[in-house]
Amino acid sequence: MKQRLLLAAALLILAVTIASGVVQADSDPPYDPLRQPSSSSPYGMDLMGPGWQWTFPREKAWPRLDGEIRVDLMDEMFQKSWAAGVRSARIAVLWCLTEPERDAYRWDETDIAFQLARNYGMDIVPQIFYTPDWAAVGHDIDESCFDYQDYPRNLPPQDWNDWSDFMAAITQRYGAFGKNQVHLWEIWNEPDLFEFWYIPEDPWNANAPMYAKLVRLAAAEIHRYDPGGKVLVGSLSDIYGAKFLKRMMELEGENDIRDIIDVLTFHLFDEPERKMAAIHKALGDNEFVMWITEANVRQWEETIPRDHVKSFFDIVYREGVSRTFWFKSWTSKWGPGIFTESDRLWERESFDPSPFYPTYQGLALTNQPPRRPVVTVPELNELVPPRPTFAWRRPQPGPRPIAGYKLQVDDTLFRGKPYFQSPELDVWVPAGLVHFLPLQMVGGGAQAAGETAAQAAPPSIPEVTYQPASPLPPGRYYWRVAAVDVDGAVGYYSEPRVIFVAAGDERVFLPTVIVP
Repeated sequence: MKQRLLLAAALLILAVTIASGVVQADSDPPYDPLRQPSSSSPYGMDLMGPGWQWTFPREKAWPRLDGEIRVDLMDEMFQKSWAAGVRSARIAVLWCLTEPERDAYRWDETDIAFQLARNYGMDIVPQIFYTPDWAAVGHDIDESCFDYQDYPRNLPPQDWNDWSDFMAAITQRYGAFGKNQVHLWEIWNEPDLFEFWYIPEDPWNANAPMYAKLVRLAAAEIHRYDPGGKVLVGSLSDIYGAKFLKRMMELEGENDIRDIIDVLTFHLFDEPERKMAAIHKALGDNEFVMWITEANVRQWEETIPRDHVKSFFDIVYREGVSRTFWFKSWTSKWGPGIFTESDRLWERESFDPSPFYPTYQGLALTNQPPRRPVVTVPELNELVPPRPTFAWRRPQPGPRPIAGYKLQVDDTLFRGKPYFQSPELDVWVPAGLVHFLPLQMVGGGAQAAGETAAQAAPPSIPEVTYQPASPLPPGRYYWRVAAVDVDGAVGYYSEPRVIFVAAGDERVFLPTVIVP
């Protein structure tokens, strides 16, 4: 008995030691096996702008905020964007819609949007802005966020604690200690324009210092609830943005936020050389990581030649920009998008690629993603225990090695189909995984309750298996898996397979390693 317990303890220590280190992937570069890689692609897109919760199709067309949002169309939009090479998704989160009353939050639709984006491996950049009427300075009008005439959404809060509380709530929900989906936080939009940020008493002199206060308070909550999260500052327009940036760089004392800025963001819609020169001049001796969170050229048509678009990207990347977000996903007065033009309320049944789609894809989709894994167990309609074993055959990688796999298990449907918008299980399974040996308690001691298994360094073993650490509740589920390469590109998912989880005895799983 004592020998069995000592062996179990030794195996556990060995497994923990292996898990705590960095393991080599299929080939270079090295990767952390316990963490899904983030995308290294510079190509992102403004996929869901400020009005998406108001305009996106719903089961009921009117009022626009009534009825269930069309999960199938949202998934189609993310899937086709992923296929075009989009690897970062800018998604607006309006404070005024998300917290319509103090401490009363509406997260349901943001939950769906963020989950679907992460299903395709996209880095999520929430664009957080617009003050609720109940929080705005000198106003309490109880109107919609979309009342462009009277709504005080561009005003600072009366009580700055309300802003801190909201940032605490959103970072707790989606940051490292919550859903672990967001680590890039964009604070406000175009504060250099009065339409978005306005200080009634002294707008020309107070806008920049008050914006600095907004950023400083937001950063405190990000650092508290999402350690390692990045603070994205600016979203400056290409109208007055360079002038506003110069004023920000000159702020002193508690208004000096230069040491808070992880990424400086701005917008650029034409004349890239001139406008990038203005940004550099405004920065002076200051240097930051720079992203363009809205990029396009107004006069371009959907049939713009690929070389013209490439030259645009070549200029901004040469000038120090490391990531761009195309504005918008659909064609509009701002320039071509990858989807055909939509009316204001998105009254359509599909996302149709525009003639610009293959042009953008030819630039952004530099490497094909990994192929679809072939799932083996559980079989279709199989009755499984609360901790079922999931297994699949290792697919052929794309140009980049496979770093691991996204395994998802969900029991929710929309219009009779699974979209994995709220999975019960959503886990990262590294390519080099220590398997789990099921044990059962016999006579007060631990005894093997099945065959042992171990996985050597990939790809020497063609099949990957995973067993969840916690039991699934009884019920019907759908499961699927996709390979992820070392550049963070999620490959094609396996077809969803139905399983039935039965109530059963709990078993203890001990990580172990077989040494030949």
